[in-house]
Amino acid sequence: MRLKSFLNHFSNREKGLAVSILLPTHRMFPDNKQDAIKLKNLVTEAHNQLRTWPDKQEAEIIMHAIEQKISTHDHNYNLDGLGIFANREGVILINFPFSVKEQMIAGEAFAIRDLIREINGAVHYHILVISRTDARLIEGFNSHLVHEFDARTALRIGSFPMESPFLFAAKGLDRAQIPNEAANLKEFFNRVDKNLQEIQNKPEQERLPVILAGDARNVAFFKEVCDQPADIVSEITSIPDLKIPAEKIITEIQGLISDLRRSRAETALQYIAQARNSHQLLTDPSMIFRAIDAGNAARLFVRQGYIQPGIIDFDQKIVTLHENPVTAGATGGTVSNDAVGTLIELVVQQGGDVHFLSADQLGKEAPLSLQMRY
Repeated sequence: MRLKSFLNHFSNREKGLAVSILLPTHRMFPDNKQDAIKLKNLVTEAHNQLRTWPDKQEAEIIMHAIEQKISTHDHNYNLDGLGIFANREGVILINFPFSVKEQMIAGEAFAIRDLIREINGAVHYHILVISRTDARLIEGFNSHLVHEFDARTALRIGSFPMESPFLFAAKGLDRAQIPNEAANLKEFFNRVDKNLQEIQNKPEQERLPVILAGDARNVAFFKEVCDQPADIVSEITSIPDLKIPAEKIITEIQGLISDLRRSRAETALQYIAQARNSHQLLTDPSMIFRAIDAGNAARLFVRQGYIQPGIIDFDQKIVTLHENPVTAGATGGTVSNDAVGTLIELVVQQGGDVHFLSADQLGKEAPLSLQMRY
């Protein structure tokens, strides 16, 4: 499951008990041995806390499902964080390519607020590494490796990495001497693209931007046969050895990731300008709340790291941001240590986009603003 798909999964969930277990994990042995112990301790903590849950049967069913799920989890495949989210509908276990705060929360809402900030502010992508002999597919998240695709991901045409079926024709010959070399190369890349599109088209996953890595000729050939050229957001033709480990390839393309992040920020600023010109930009927190509640939230723009306590009156649709909400003077409402985070979560639940921009990128723009749909 892709990370944004994971967030969307919770937008229409039923009411009832929601159990969230989060812990930082380790990618390598022997450090990952302690992950299993910490996870077991957090599950025990959940058991103890749920002894007072009003619906005892619901709590027992959910805890049994959690225990079944973790019994089959292989900690050798851990990334930097692990999340387990369970309710009466089932259990989701997901590895995160970023660290998370260790916590266990059992209540009526999942603990996904920090995850929303992390996931929506990141660049999540595929790197397709192509040569005349083979092709590799790597999934990255910012500067972190998620994984490199292998035989565990079965596809209609085998799996990644893929080897060209036309290699026999190249033995002992220079590229210019190989009969139909260009046609063979394009046919190989066409097969590579079919596997890429099969992964991109999985219904439970959003499409990821694709970065091509290879020499200029191969990159050009692949772009000719690719079914979805709009997915290709960048390319790199300067990696001398395409067989280096995936982690090193991710290091090589970090300049491109920075460019993509800047491009994304420029697009967000254009949206802000368009919204202002069409009188569809809101900066008042209460007006933002009312627009979200009315289903009129297209895009929320948030300064990176902007966490603001406040009081939220869900009945009157009033948000009062204040460093000390208890002394803010507002009557009624719910005190929140992150009222901005609540607005972010509500936008995500309604299918709106959230854009995080640095203080430098925002300049004189408000730290929180909303573009309305209409």
